[in-house]
Amino acid sequence: MGLFDNLANNVMTKVMGDKAPMAKLAMELFQQYGGLPGILQTLKNGGLSEQVDSWVGKGTNSEVSAQQISAALGTSVLTSIATKLEISKEELTSKIAEYIPNVVDQLTPNGVVENNPALIMSRLMGMLKQK
Repeated sequence: MGLFDNLANNVMTKVMGDKAPMAKLAMELFQQYGGLPGILQTLKNGGLSEQVDSWVGKGTNSEVSAQQISAALGTSVLTSIATKLEISKEELTSKIAEYIPNVVDQLTPNGVVENNPALIMSRLMGMLKQK
């Protein structure tokens, strides 16, 4: 990790407290996949269309397993993110599977995937500060 990464991690930990790991994970996913629309399209292309549609739409959110996340997002990207976050790939996919249904649901309150990175990040940070 470079000096900037260390500084950013320290600031995020001070601001977000125990939610910092989730914020870091979200930032890494957004960066790797081109924001929320890119992440969701990648998951759909990976066989999770039904689940993604349930998270974006109104109603009950379908669950997803760590194995499904791993298959949809791919080993190389997940390994890279896990290394940056200093956790195992298994822990990473487990965390994504645990949080993504609710996070996507809250980031798409009107059932629409916004293609506005600033709005999405604002909603995400608001969610993290509430909890």
